[in-house]
Amino acid sequence: MGYEVGDLVLGTVNQVRPYALFMSFDDGSKGLLHISEIPDEYVRDIEMCGIVGDVIKVKVIEVDPFNGFLRVSYKQVPEEER
Repeated sequence: MGYEVGDLVLGTVNQVRPYALFMSFDDGSKGLLHISEIPDEYVRDIEMCGIVGDVIKVKVIEVDPFNGFLRVSYKQVPEEER
């Protein structure tokens, strides 16, 4: 089961970096939630947005055609879906 651009999916945070949350998904895919795709406002501390083990609903915005790595967005998830 591969994800496509536009899909809303649940991802689990595996790793936190100052610039992004690295995530894994049910189908075995890995992905990156960049700090610029989390909120609309400035984020001083990314750990306020997620820590290891958090499950977050995100929207797929890009799929690497070679390895299936996902770029995802939280701020593009409709408010009623969060």
